Parts: sequence; C-alpha cells; structure tokens
Amino acid sequence: MRPPAMPPKLDHKGPTLGTLHMVESVLRKFDEPLSLNRIKGLLPRKMMHAALRQAIDHYKRLGCVAEGSKGVMWTLNVQPEFWKVVEAWEAR
Repeated sequence: MRPPAMPPKLDHKGPTLGTLHMVESVLRKFDEPLSLNRIKGLLPRKMMHAALRQAIDHYKRLGCVAEGSKGVMWTLNVQPEFWKVVEAWEAR
C-alpha cells in the first residue's frame, strides 16, 4: 500500500487536533454522506467553514473520507481482514 502524500505547505495555521477529532467523530456516526452545513450543525461547537474544509481535505488526503455531490462520508475500513486482502493485491 502506498503511503499518503505529504501535506501541503501551509502559510497559516491548519485545523487543530481537537477540530479534527470533532469532525471525525461526527463523520464516523453516519453511514450516509453529510453536507458541510449538516456537519457544522452536528458539531458540539461552532466552526468556521474554512476550518471544516481544511479538516475534510486533511482526511481526504489520508484516504479516510470520500467527497461527492451528495456530501462527505467516512470510508476508512479498520477491519484487519480487509487490510490483509488489500495487501495481497498486486501493485499496478
């Protein structure tokens, strides 16, 4: 499996660890795509749209979420059996 890409160089502060944890906990609770406005409504405290976008982009870079026209969805599979199968796939 390929390692995730290096994060882009920021000219400002990125999302805090607390922000990332809040966003992750909301996304993991749902099995359907959520719009950014719905995510902001479900968070325990208010968050700026730009900070939420940075958190989503961070998780997209790591391959933990998928984003489409219907919203954002947590996609990371943590089952060991799944990763054993993935590691057995041949590289292209």
